[in-house]
Amino acid sequence: MNQTTKTMITKKRIILSLFLVGILAGSLTGAIRISSSGTNIHPEKSLFSRFHTLTIHIKDPAVHDSVFHFLKDKLQLPVYYQPLTLGNRKYAGVFAGNLVLEPCGPYTQFNYKTDFKAIFFGLNFETDDSISSVAKVLENLNMKYEIYGNEYIYLQDTDVSGENTFIGISNRQEKEKDHSKLDSLRSVMNSNIESDLGIEYVKEVLIGYANDSNLNQWKELISPSELKPGNVWELNKEMNFRFIQGSIKEVKGIIFKVKSLEKAKMYAKENGLFGTEYNGAIAIDPKKSFGLSICFTE
Repeated sequence: MNQTTKTMITKKRIILSLFLVGILAGSLTGAIRISSSGTNIHPEKSLFSRFHTLTIHIKDPAVHDSVFHFLKDKLQLPVYYQPLTLGNRKYAGVFAGNLVLEPCGPYTQFNYKTDFKAIFFGLNFETDDSISSVAKVLENLNMKYEIYGNEYIYLQDTDVSGENTFIGISNRQEKEKDHSKLDSLRSVMNSNIESDLGIEYVKEVLIGYANDSNLNQWKELISPSELKPGNVWELNKEMNFRFIQGSIKEVKGIIFKVKSLEKAKMYAKENGLFGTEYNGAIAIDPKKSFGLSICFTE
């Protein structure tokens, strides 16, 4: 990684860290805006053009490197950026075919609702619209948010974000170089015929919702897209989001598409990762994945 790239990544991480510190301290003053109109006006197209990054929060910094190497070595995912440290927090990224998985932490002041070694946490989407346009849509939906310049906006609405997850939206047009890098990494994955596991991309993200109000806010947020039977939101041809009722707002797990389920099963058993098999899918033993719920299917 050259110095320029490292500096850009570092700047992004600092912004994210400050954002999270702001949540923890409850200092959501001037940056939060709430619509007073009470009028729900939906955009003609979805706010979300792409799902970019799923963060993985780590409680113990000593576990961070282990989680990174699990993703890189055991799941055979290419490196998006190498591990780095900012203050007391560690960050790293791997590419999963159509999104970035980013282990990061610890966030010691965060009021998590469960104990864990590692959990899927931050849902970071991209939009083709300007951040100011996204802000107007959120205002019309009466959703609280926090905004950082022309690049990032984070939802603060407690009916859709909070507890064990948060939602961020970034401007896609600001990331042309990043998209080229992701395309390059995907080419590497597609051409890697020697991969024993054979991950192609993340097929489904499982979202836990706490109540009807939580789910209804998600419906407002993804409009004009609609949930299909089984509470499935099809973001694109490759990726779905499936909403599952639970006790808290959280990211319950992910399902990878693999080239061959039988080959992936053999690899999981040979490497001590195999957990269970069900309905045409296999699950990694959560004890071997630091508690992360990860499954494979064709």
